[in-house]
Amino acid sequence: MKSQDDVNSQQPAVFSATILAIISVVLTAGWIAFAYYKSNASDSNRILLLHPVVPILLIVLLTRIYRWIDIKSIVILEILAIGVWLFVRLLGALTPFIVGFCFAYVFRFLWNALPFKREYQRAIATVLILIVCGAVVFYTGKQVSQQARQMGGGLMKFYHETVLPYVNGETFNAIAIGVNPLTVGDTIATSNTAEKQSTETLYIATNHGVYKIQADVGGTRARVGITNGPLLGKQIQTLATSRNVIYAGTQKGLYRYYKVLPRRGVEMVTADGSVRRIQSQVWHKVEGTPFDTTSVQAVNTPHWNSAWIYVGTQTGLYTSKDAGRTWNEVSPAIYGEKSIVSITSIEDVNGNRITYVASTTPVDSTPLEPITTAVHWYLEGASLGWDPLPPVTQPVYALTGGQAADQDTVDNSQVSDIELYAGTPEGLYAWNRLDSWQKAEVPTEITLLANAPSGLYAGDHTLIRHRIKPASGWRPFAINKMGITHKYRDEPIVKQIQAYLTDRIPAIAQTGGEAVRWVSGFVGSIAFGFGGFLVTLLLSFVVFVYANQSFDNYFRNVISLLPEHRRDAVKSYLREIDKNLQQFLKGQVTVIAIISAISCIAYSIIGVPFALVVGLLAGICNAIPTFGPFIGGAFALLAMLMGLAAGDFEIVDFLVRSAIVVAVALGVQGLDNSLVSPKIMSDAVDVDPLLIMFGVIVGATVLGFWGVLLAIPIIVVIKSIVAVSRTLATDQHVENTSANTNALEDN
Repeated sequence: MKSQDDVNSQQPAVFSATILAIISVVLTAGWIAFAYYKSNASDSNRILLLHPVVPILLIVLLTRIYRWIDIKSIVILEILAIGVWLFVRLLGALTPFIVGFCFAYVFRFLWNALPFKREYQRAIATVLILIVCGAVVFYTGKQVSQQARQMGGGLMKFYHETVLPYVNGETFNAIAIGVNPLTVGDTIATSNTAEKQSTETLYIATNHGVYKIQADVGGTRARVGITNGPLLGKQIQTLATSRNVIYAGTQKGLYRYYKVLPRRGVEMVTADGSVRRIQSQVWHKVEGTPFDTTSVQAVNTPHWNSAWIYVGTQTGLYTSKDAGRTWNEVSPAIYGEKSIVSITSIEDVNGNRITYVASTTPVDSTPLEPITTAVHWYLEGASLGWDPLPPVTQPVYALTGGQAADQDTVDNSQVSDIELYAGTPEGLYAWNRLDSWQKAEVPTEITLLANAPSGLYAGDHTLIRHRIKPASGWRPFAINKMGITHKYRDEPIVKQIQAYLTDRIPAIAQTGGEAVRWVSGFVGSIAFGFGGFLVTLLLSFVVFVYANQSFDNYFRNVISLLPEHRRDAVKSYLREIDKNLQQFLKGQVTVIAIISAISCIAYSIIGVPFALVVGLLAGICNAIPTFGPFIGGAFALLAMLMGLAAGDFEIVDFLVRSAIVVAVALGVQGLDNSLVSPKIMSDAVDVDPLLIMFGVIVGATVLGFWGVLLAIPIIVVIKSIVAVSRTLATDQHVENTSANTNALEDN
């Protein structure tokens, strides 16, 4: 028996401990309020009170004072609140462990699902599964990477050929005409039936790209852009075309494009002497030239030999007789210090092959003198040098071959055939081997000239005209597009926008530096900021390897740290959670397999690019409740957009296929919701659909993407905990009732 003094001496000690426990609970509540209030503040990392060590110590304190508080639920709620805050705060550091253990658990489930029982059989099956999955991932990544590159090129092509002309407008910089046999190439509609023996394709260079003009079935002319590769964003100054090659002169060298590629491609010698084979129709730079970094202002390929190339630059004239492999400077005594304006090659009525070159003195060499143009001619195959023609009274912008004269008369004398045309600020001038140039009937400025069997094409930066014969009237052939900013083009803000669209965005797209940094930052944020995506992925793999080797042992070791009287209850919770998660994964894998198979077949029939990848993604996204099927359909539409940007579809075909994709996505969702998931998941997860939707929304709000993905597993875990808690409470109630009954019977 204890004495009265002993009892009185214990009461103050118990009372003091209770008071301290209450104070601790109150202070912890204050810390929780402060921590949640300051969690998004920019200076939260500098506050020592919010260091992760503090909440850990508070959890230890609350567990020690748990027995001194009558309302124990308050302590439990505070521990949960601190745990949530600590989890969110340390999510970046915990991500590798969470991801690694989740994958280890899934792998454990797949391992147990294998039909093989012997150890070596399971090992072989596992290796084969990893090899197949790796091959699928490698092949898929290769295909997606290739399609992504095509999409990037297609988007830039669309930006330069559609967006910029619509916003900033366009100007014509150069024209060239390709003449091919009737069975090859596209045609330009013409009313001259005498010229049906050959077909023509007109190429126009604007300040945004290169287009070819071809005739539709109805006879209307349509422009088709052929700008891609390194030529995107370059300022094109001149064009020339031979039977199978188009050349474009820019401010930084010469570029080449093959109209039709041989089956084995084309070998090209690079600047370092190595050989690179071109196997796609992409513009590429002609390397190893004396004018790699010089402004190319004129290019010409004589029609009698497509391997010959004349290139005029700011400081000289160059030629190649082997399709650009080697280059020589032409007549340095004449052109070494001159700026070449235009080059044209013709074959006259006598069969003589003559090349004409228009040149000026460099603009910055004689700034106070007027710019004069000299036109020289050279007879191919002769021993003669370059001889000048009589001077033109106006600066020459362009040269082209002449036309045969009609039977019209001027001053009662027959007009002779015109051998050469020159475009000047005052219009068109003609040369017919008389002593001087004759002014033609075009009164406007001519900066662009091209001659073909179908007639003469002449124009400036805004309009190109066409006529069939010298006596024929001129008709508009191509009119430039006026941008939406044309009306306000002189406003400073509009000039800044135009400069940004023309220079800044193409520069970003070409270098890719800022885009890569933006994508890296975005991926790093998805990886929760812990060292970036790759570091998180590597650490997750390391955790997966260790966790997979002894997954169950880790949980046994954790359970051994708990008090002995709590271990059986914790084991009951873990067994119930594991059983429900196994059922959930089994049902989810079955549903994913079915939906993936249906989606792959449907998207393959529709013609969605890389339908296998899209179908697998649609099946995997189906694991996300409520919103998963829509995400899978979005992947399919994204693949269609990539196909459109890569040039796989025309716009009408794209719209029709996209409508079918939407219908298939809705049909797959309806099939899954009405037949597949109810039959398969009913035994796995017995949860109300509204509760699942609520969990998904809350998970997305709290944890973002991972919250959406883990919403159902978390609900399954909570359901398991509630079920075990009810069972334990019932067992405890039965045990207490039985004990009371036995005590009454004993009395």
